[in-house]
Amino acid sequence: MVMPTVASAAAAALHQAVSTRRLGVGSGNASAAPGGFLAGGRRPAAAGLVRARVAEAAPVAAEGSRQDAPAAPMVEIPVTCYQILGVTEKAEKDEIVKAAMELKIAGIEDGYTAEVSTFRQALLVDVRDKLLFEQDYAGSIKEKVPPRSSLHIPWSWLPAALCVLQEVGEEKLVLEIGQAALRCSDSKPYVHDILLAMALAECSIAKACFEKSKVSLGFEALARAQYLLRRKPSLEKMPLLEQIEESLEELAPACTLELLSLPQTPENSERRRGAIAALCELLRQGLDVESSCRVHDWPCFLGQVMNKLLATEIMDLLSWDTLATTRKNKRSLESQSQRVVVDFNCLYVAMLAHLAFGFSTRQTELIKKAKTICECLVASESTDLKFEESFCSYLLGEETGTTVFEKLQQLQSNGSSNSKNYGLDKKKDSSDKVTVNQSLELWLKDVALSRFADTKDCLPSLVRFLNLL
Repeated sequence: MVMPTVASAAAAALHQAVSTRRLGVGSGNASAAPGGFLAGGRRPAAAGLVRARVAEAAPVAAEGSRQDAPAAPMVEIPVTCYQILGVTEKAEKDEIVKAAMELKIAGIEDGYTAEVSTFRQALLVDVRDKLLFEQDYAGSIKEKVPPRSSLHIPWSWLPAALCVLQEVGEEKLVLEIGQAALRCSDSKPYVHDILLAMALAECSIAKACFEKSKVSLGFEALARAQYLLRRKPSLEKMPLLEQIEESLEELAPACTLELLSLPQTPENSERRRGAIAALCELLRQGLDVESSCRVHDWPCFLGQVMNKLLATEIMDLLSWDTLATTRKNKRSLESQSQRVVVDFNCLYVAMLAHLAFGFSTRQTELIKKAKTICECLVASESTDLKFEESFCSYLLGEETGTTVFEKLQQLQSNGSSNSKNYGLDKKKDSSDKVTVNQSLELWLKDVALSRFADTKDCLPSLVRFLNLL
């Protein structure tokens, strides 16, 4: 079976991806892949890639005479005989014979119907003989005659052809020919084997991606393989599908991180949405006391994720104020389960996201939620967030700037990293509104607004914000 190899490569890639991100090292080699995070999309086939040619039935014979059976339906596939055997067009005759023999004696993957093995042998003999004895198929390098670029075979041989092409590493051809074939009515008896060949091709693509540490591309290839196998009930009970799903579950955290690390460009938007959907599902599983989840180090994983999200994306992940309220009851099962997944730092970043986006869009409801999160963290963690809570109250018109500034000075005197360089010396006149605003605006800009890509360009003008309320 192919999947033990894929699964082991996936596990190695997962370990490497998580390890490098813990060290703060990006992969740097991820690239966009065809199709959306966790959608089952597949490559479009070129028009006319596979042309079914059904021979006409023999005319009705005269009465009393013998009638030949109708000719078998034929299909034309855009491959050379060299590609079937996995050799170059410069291959000598002995290389051709050797390649055909090695493929003939090699076993095929589990799951194919019995006919595929039989027709595979016939195909290999036919292709070998065409290259040895028919110049039309072999071509001639000396005479600059290219080999024939397509092959006519019976429809019953098509799964065998896809099987061999997958074995020799022609995954792209397998997927393109398979997709085109599935659109033809003549493929109906062979759908099981065609889908299996395509799924195995996707598994081979996934394995190659994992070996290059391209976790997200490998994940997407496995997801496409999963989709293909689920299209046919006869394939759903295969061990291959179970192994794919286990690998997908194991790889989901690393894949999510890699996809969220991609540049935020229009071409990556669909993949980013898929990654966020996967993240939401991981969080749902992690916070459900009755569910199991493959994230082994939630604080590390979620901390890295939060650093890659927009403020709006963070706010949409969870109902953070409700989560913070639940956290206050330290003895409840929900509170204890939550602490394994969402630590103080994640809730603090969520609070900053509400504060930053609420300020930039002048939505006081978001600032109220930020204040609620602060209050709950103070109650549940015994942490000093008096300044942040007071700042939210100031934006809501419930406290004066002078009061907030004094709390910022207190933080600075206590050596808090969140107040470094933002508070002024106590000898300064805290009644000077210009001085107070400048200090508070500097904290707002550096700690909250600049943290998120969708709020970093917002001007931290407190006067303008308060005047527009």
